[in-house]
Amino acid sequence: MRDDDLTNRGVIINRPAGPSVRGGRTFIVTGLYRSGTSLVAAILRHAGIFMGRQINDAVFEDEEVGAALRSGDGGALRRLIDERNASHGTWGFKMPEVHTDLRPEQLALFDNPHLIVTFRDIAAIAVRNSLSEYKEAMTALRDAVGHLAALVTYIGSISAPSLLLSYEKALIRPGDFVDALLLFCGLPSDAALRARLIGLVEPDRKAYLSRARRIYRGRIDCVAHGCVFGWCQRIGSNDPVRLDLFLDDRRVTSFLADVFLQNLLDAQVGTGAHGFVVALTGLQAKPDAIIRVGVAGRVIELENSGQRLGCYQMSPA
Repeated sequence: MRDDDLTNRGVIINRPAGPSVRGGRTFIVTGLYRSGTSLVAAILRHAGIFMGRQINDAVFEDEEVGAALRSGDGGALRRLIDERNASHGTWGFKMPEVHTDLRPEQLALFDNPHLIVTFRDIAAIAVRNSLSEYKEAMTALRDAVGHLAALVTYIGSISAPSLLLSYEKALIRPGDFVDALLLFCGLPSDAALRARLIGLVEPDRKAYLSRARRIYRGRIDCVAHGCVFGWCQRIGSNDPVRLDLFLDDRRVTSFLADVFLQNLLDAQVGTGAHGFVVALTGLQAKPDAIIRVGVAGRVIELENSGQRLGCYQMSPA
């Protein structure tokens, strides 16, 4: 065995890619959130593979495919796939943790699917999630470990060719990383293209970091008629945010901010369905209790949180 054969390049070919069966291939870029999927998607896009129309330029995520997958509308997904196949033949999309929305048998919807899966130091993922999503660090670590186990199980259950890549090794050996991608995707390489793609391998890209944090906005508006009123939205999402209510640092209830408020819609806050009304009845709220409302599982509180009950009662309704 040559010494070069012992070099750890951080590349695993789970099932080798064969020749295209129906004239095209679909490359699905996935992995845990913050594991390097954006880097792979950027490289494929710059190498000439169509990666989507409605694409987030910071993380190179195809919002159109993502919406179709998350909707559960199989007909809409099939129509989108047919349109992509007809227009591009070979194409791809990036969706972290795709296994949560795409069952193994649904891979058959795509022409000759090929998965490219990124892996990153689990502690680094936990820290990034803690910073970006306001999670407590150990909670983020436990969550990441669980998600990683589910991802590995998913990869083992599918028959599609899959290329598994280490993000850390990509930073150390970017040439090997790019070469593995080009070979797996069947893309021709020349010196100029290879050099340009290697130049994309950059840790902590400023464009990514500036968009990586999930930003929440919201406030406690008032306490009236024995209820706490307010709202909360995760910017860029219409999904309801789960919140926790604390009385004197004691978590007493958890709830969704999903009540429609016309004033939120008028202010262009999502769909307007981001309000909440929480009854204090039965929660043993003392008149001088400190009320706090925060995003569940995050170390972030709403504006106006942390005041005594009497102060909110004096607030205008």
